[in-house]
Amino acid sequence: KEMICRFHKGENHADCQNFTMHWVCHRHGYDQRTYNFKFDLTLHAELKVYLFQNVQTLPPQNLSVSLMTSGDFLLTWKAADGSQGLGNALEYEVTYKRVWESWEKAASLLLSNTTRCHLSHEDLVPGSSYVARVRVRRGQASGFSGRYSEWSTEVSWETPEGGLQPRNLRCLFNGADRLTCSWEVKKAIITSVVFGLFFRATRASAEEECSPVHEKALTHIPYVVQSCEIPVGNSSSQSRYHVSVRAKMEEKVIEAYKNIKVLPPANVSVTVTESQEYELRWIKHTFQYGFIKQRYQVEYWKNNQYEKVSLRKCRSPGFLLAGQMGRTVPLTFI
Repeated sequence: KEMICRFHKGENHADCQNFTMHWVCHRHGYDQRTYNFKFDLTLHAELKVYLFQNVQTLPPQNLSVSLMTSGDFLLTWKAADGSQGLGNALEYEVTYKRVWESWEKAASLLLSNTTRCHLSHEDLVPGSSYVARVRVRRGQASGFSGRYSEWSTEVSWETPEGGLQPRNLRCLFNGADRLTCSWEVKKAIITSVVFGLFFRATRASAEEECSPVHEKALTHIPYVVQSCEIPVGNSSSQSRYHVSVRAKMEEKVIEAYKNIKVLPPANVSVTVTESQEYELRWIKHTFQYGFIKQRYQVEYWKNNQYEKVSLRKCRSPGFLLAGQMGRTVPLTFI
């Protein structure tokens, strides 16, 4: 039976934050009954589903990678069980990246009617750890539609080392006035070798060097990223730049007469004179040019005590040292 109720503007319940409505219902008499409350609104949703317009298959299975004799890599997989009923009109998306990169920066390939993907070694960075995944959807050309499946399980592999060569040279144009190029070099050689970015705007133009070169260390791998921005003048859809990275030739003017390192004196000897002095002698190195003068530095100390006792300079290959209080003192000379 339906009871007649009226809305009651009585007290509000604080714990319900005014989201409650109070209704008062009266019924004469008392007995044990079950009371139900229902909305006077019809709350529901309905949809007509066309199966092949709403396809989301299971993710591809058995994703694997193998090294080819050419040095390239081959990814293979198979359609999930139950997807065969959709025919061959399937589209696959393959994404791959270096392990430490985010998936937002991953490379993406779209493939149709195939369960394999060929990755050229020229598109991969030497000496890197890669990871790949694949997903599938019903092909648009089939007349049916749907969404991509979930991603497959990932597969990983290592690319061979590339030596000391700069790697991963890439350039991106901002569409207006700047071409930004970046490359990676090993940390072990950047203190010894300076790399520069050189470019030509056209084949006929002279080669120019980009400057300045910026540098950013990669904490997870033994490489640093170097980059440089090339200003772009009159650009068109046909504009083509040729860029290269190579070690720069460092030049320095060295004046020989300002960089003389003399060979050490030879046949150093010491004798005691009658007056109890020590005479130190040596044979000097002879220069080809007689006008070059030599100056000598003598250091001496007690045996096994390396605190210098005296330091003297002289111009001739000989030196006298007075004895200490008439006693013979064992000395070491250099």
